Amino acid sequence: MKALRVLLPSSALLALLLAGIPLAVSAEPPSAETASALPDLRDDAKPFPLSDFFRRHCSDCHGPQVQEGDIGLHLLGDQPRSEVELALWKRVVGQLESGHMPPDDASQPSSPTRRLAIEAIYDRLERVGVIREGNEVDHAALFSGKPSAESPTAGRLWRLSQPAYENLFRQSFGGVKSASRLRAPWEMLPDPKTGFSDFAAAHRIGEAEVEHHLRNIQPIVREVMSGRSLDDELKTLITADKSATAEQIDAGVSAVFDRVLQRAPTEQERQRYAGFVKKNLQQADAPAAVEQLLLAVMMHPEVFYRVEVARQAQELAPHHLARAIAYSLTDKGPDEKLLQAVADNQLNTAEEVRGQVLRILDDAETSPLRILRFFQEYFGYTRATDVFKDAPTLQAERVVDDAKSTSKEGVWAEASYTFVRDADWLILDILAQDRNVLRELLTTRETFTLTKTERGPRPISVAELLRLKAKHRQNSTTRGFFRGIPVELRIYELDELALRRDAWAPDRRYAMPVGHRAGILTHPSWLVAHSGNFDNDPIHRGKWVREKLLGEKMPEIPITVDAQLPDEPGHTLRHRMRVTRENYCWKCHQQMDPLGLPFERYDHFGRYRETELGEPVETSGFLAGTGDSKLDGPVTGAVELIERLAASERVEQVFVRHVFRYFVGRNETLEDGPALAAAHRAYVESDGSMKALLASILTSPAFLQRAAEGRIGHPSKNEAPSNDRKSP
Repeated sequence: MKALRVLLPSSALLALLLAGIPLAVSAEPPSAETASALPDLRDDAKPFPLSDFFRRHCSDCHGPQVQEGDIGLHLLGDQPRSEVELALWKRVVGQLESGHMPPDDASQPSSPTRRLAIEAIYDRLERVGVIREGNEVDHAALFSGKPSAESPTAGRLWRLSQPAYENLFRQSFGGVKSASRLRAPWEMLPDPKTGFSDFAAAHRIGEAEVEHHLRNIQPIVREVMSGRSLDDELKTLITADKSATAEQIDAGVSAVFDRVLQRAPTEQERQRYAGFVKKNLQQADAPAAVEQLLLAVMMHPEVFYRVEVARQAQELAPHHLARAIAYSLTDKGPDEKLLQAVADNQLNTAEEVRGQVLRILDDAETSPLRILRFFQEYFGYTRATDVFKDAPTLQAERVVDDAKSTSKEGVWAEASYTFVRDADWLILDILAQDRNVLRELLTTRETFTLTKTERGPRPISVAELLRLKAKHRQNSTTRGFFRGIPVELRIYELDELALRRDAWAPDRRYAMPVGHRAGILTHPSWLVAHSGNFDNDPIHRGKWVREKLLGEKMPEIPITVDAQLPDEPGHTLRHRMRVTRENYCWKCHQQMDPLGLPFERYDHFGRYRETELGEPVETSGFLAGTGDSKLDGPVTGAVELIERLAASERVEQVFVRHVFRYFVGRNETLEDGPALAAAHRAYVESDGSMKALLASILTSPAFLQRAAEGRIGHPSKNEAPSNDRKSP
């Protein structure tokens, strides 16, 4: 077999990749990258609306005469014109939002004036593509119940997830070995700000990804062309060679589209690809023309992206909507029933979409891993496997007593992976019951244990999960007896499971000691994930509660702050954190520390404890500034804190906001208020059903409709900015 000939360089293929996508064209503000190339206009900068505010409240320390920290706000232009200015604008708005600036001894703006200044800065930042985080949208306004014109999501390209890309080829080319072995050209890493790995505007395809993709598809085409998996229409085309008729060429094009993209080509696509085949038949032989056809269709934008665009504000086209539904709920393209609904013109109303969403969610064959991934990224517990614990620490803390010094780190690594897998199984079990999902996740007193697989830390497939459960059920008479007590059981305080034959099986829940734990936030996986290498991390635990459950935004650490606790081995962590109560630090830390310190009941290995350094552990905390009088007040420990949060309507609503972001692929805006309120209502009225919540979100205008102002490579105002430098 001759080597495949790729007729175009990858840079040209990248340009053609986007050909024919009907995104509206509009005048663009400069991106942050473009801005860095603009001429420096500081010398002739003119006064702008914020200048009076800066002169009145900031110039004593950051003006023409004095620039503390080398910061002079008088030099800022009307909008960021370089990367340096962009970073400074972000710091300024962060300091204003946190209340750190102006300092207490300076002239203070009124609250309305401060808010106007913040809005003015964000207006300038949005001109260069910097988008506000979801938690910056006022929560009370979102759920106020006031009528609002719901806003469709802007037309966009949403890069397929890593497993979705891989499954596309496994579905299309079943039996082709190279298709079963390929790996996506990208990895899905959670964004540090959103916590999610799969925001629509966060990723674009660059030249490196195209090169990797070409290396993926060339072996597939070689195997297909060998005759083992060649469509009949393509065999006919090869036999006809240069005498192929227009009908035979059209049939070949349609066959490849159906196989790769699960749809027929549009008339425009049919003409373009048929013309491509005809040209290649004139210049080469039929096998080469078919090779190029396969490669061309496998370079189609829909192989890389969920294409969700509209020439004007309208419902998504049925085929694109079917893909959006499938890829929102699973890691695979539309199934036969969803494709049949498209063919039968039965995907035109919200109720028809709701029916398909619920059908997919109720189908026992549907993999739950896409939904599980939301909870993994929302809670962040999978990071437990990344928190390294060294042998001396494990030895000193007597965590792995029965292992040799050289193997302690390996034993702990295996245990941390097991904790993550145990949490996965717990979440999947709660999702299967589908009642009061959030409350159960936060308050359950039960856990699975020792559910690890034998193949190392990786996403588990639903088939393997079911196989392992069956395997352990079949061997339940012998699987419940251990040599010694595994680390995991000691940390769960379930030692007795190792002492009685048949006491343990990985597909059963076990009650943990009364009063010691409640839900995911006291699960070892979450505690370890939100700890450091050598100690607890109550500050970031409290930050997580403030942002993920209460829906508030905490500013970044000022660059001038040395965020280190004193190294005092003989003192408790709470005592060492006294430095955060200094006036400058406490403005932010009062929002985090009182929420994280109740988790001092557990050490950084996730073990429950009564003492620290020989003294009783102090676990008191405080809830304040939530806007809910039922929430605010002192708490005696983590379990009381969690119980109070789990009973809060605000926490439920914030959870709905995070679900919306993940499955719609963007941050919410005020215009999404009615959709969010309806989603929360659906969740409450269904007794906390995740299925009902998803069905509501996936039938909202934000999911079903696309506006025309979306642009390739530039996020709309309700999308997160791209993290990728190379954007088409």
